[in-house]
Amino acid sequence: MRLAALVFALTTIACNKQAVKLVAGSSDQKLRDRPAGAPQTSPAPPPILVLALDGMSRDLLYQELRDGKLPRMTELLGGDQLAHAYMDNSFLSTMPSTTMDAWVAAMTGRPPADTGVTGNEYFIREKRQFACPAPISFDDPAPTLSVYTEHYLDKLVEVPTVYERLREKEPHIQIWVVMNHLFRGADRMLLAKRTALVKAFEGFISKEVDEANAKPSPALFETLDSAAVDAVISHLKSDPLPDVMTVYLAGTDLYTHQAAEGPDEARRNYLEKVGDKQVGRIVDVLREKNRLDRTWVVVIADHGHSQVVHDKQHALGTAGLDAPAPTALKQAGFRIRPLKQNVDDKDPFSAVLAYGGATAYVYLADRSTCPGPKDVCAWDRMPRYEQDVLPAAEALHRGMANNLDMLLVRRPRPVGEIDRPFEVYVGGGKTMSIQEYLEAHPHPTYIDLEARLHDLSVGVHGERAGDIMLLAKFGEVDKPEDRFYFANLYRSWHGSPSKQDSEIPLIVANAHHTAAEIGPWVKHVISPRPYLQHLTDVILGLRAGGLGQ
Repeated sequence: MRLAALVFALTTIACNKQAVKLVAGSSDQKLRDRPAGAPQTSPAPPPILVLALDGMSRDLLYQELRDGKLPRMTELLGGDQLAHAYMDNSFLSTMPSTTMDAWVAAMTGRPPADTGVTGNEYFIREKRQFACPAPISFDDPAPTLSVYTEHYLDKLVEVPTVYERLREKEPHIQIWVVMNHLFRGADRMLLAKRTALVKAFEGFISKEVDEANAKPSPALFETLDSAAVDAVISHLKSDPLPDVMTVYLAGTDLYTHQAAEGPDEARRNYLEKVGDKQVGRIVDVLREKNRLDRTWVVVIADHGHSQVVHDKQHALGTAGLDAPAPTALKQAGFRIRPLKQNVDDKDPFSAVLAYGGATAYVYLADRSTCPGPKDVCAWDRMPRYEQDVLPAAEALHRGMANNLDMLLVRRPRPVGEIDRPFEVYVGGGKTMSIQEYLEAHPHPTYIDLEARLHDLSVGVHGERAGDIMLLAKFGEVDKPEDRFYFANLYRSWHGSPSKQDSEIPLIVANAHHTAAEIGPWVKHVISPRPYLQHLTDVILGLRAGGLGQ
């Protein structure tokens, strides 16, 4: 997309009231006041820098580092040809492997069924609220902008954050979060306003690129990450240094979603030309402040990427309420909630759809509470299995046979109770357990599907993963032209339980320790299930001196 189109996009964004508020506000949000005379930091334990790379696959990042393509990041990791960097080969994303649920799990230490954030968008039935910190089924910048202006995601998370847990142990700890969506419990959230505008309006920028049929340049998204690093550097030079800092770089993901050359080449290109340079700027300031060698560095990502075909046949969200999923539900007699954040309190919808790339959630009402065409359904009641869930499942099974890999259902339990696990719907009202289905239909590309689905759907908030869950033909197929995705037009997506979407990096490094010393400790902390939520345990353990100063 040309620079003029980007300028037009930003001008358009400024018309949104959330954008106006963001532009008018400071890029430095002070989140808490310290008591008069209180220490400004808690410097005794070792400082920690978390470098959060959105959309980065494990093998790709590790190979770039080992090939010497990222010299500045190697410096951050202690130099000496990575001798001080333990690079874990087992860490996995959440299910679904999407941004919001993944980062929330990482920064709380709890799986999605506990955090209450089960995807980029989802439905909170007892509140009749469509939660969408990163909308996929519709285009609207307001929800994402409100992550920063109204602390939207902070308010959705139902458990303490890692920052709150750190502060319980160290009341004077100084914590900064740079651009990451979850920052409750930190002292400061640093945000370059132009960065937030570009990031939040990803959908608009994507549309402009699509219509121009152009190949976007990494420079289009470099503004995002360079502005974030600008905020870091300006404060590192003038303020008391933080004890814990999370720096989030989103450009790798945003560029990859639209890059015509495919996700692997796109991310290599972006890392080498943009990411490494921005990391190097942080390295220089930390070295100047005599902080570099002492800092524990943790590098992490939220998910990988899979190439998809950029057309309306494969993008299952392009037709709105005429798309395959809502069409099948309407044919079964359900009234579909409009695809937007807020609807009228009197809207009589009896089914809700929430999209997540390779996955989608379907939420159903107990239709006995709203039999008339204009009756408002009682969403605090769960649907009936035989009368509501199974008819919807059968309609989707028949209507989307060409699009779906698995259709998952379960018998509902009331909100607040621990939910049942999903089973695979095989048609005719019959189901199979996940284990039985995979034994009969092997999916060699899927990783820990049953356990990760359990983390998503079995818990006090597990019902937020839907009464029915749809897994598109996506992660289990080799060719992009055989993949379908619940979203608008893109060139790369994620969300599946596949290797390419799920295997993420976890690097723990310190110049005064060797990888051989660090590795056993990290493996102990994240075992026996090395899932993303254990990042919190790594941070807490490092801060507690688990590997020394």
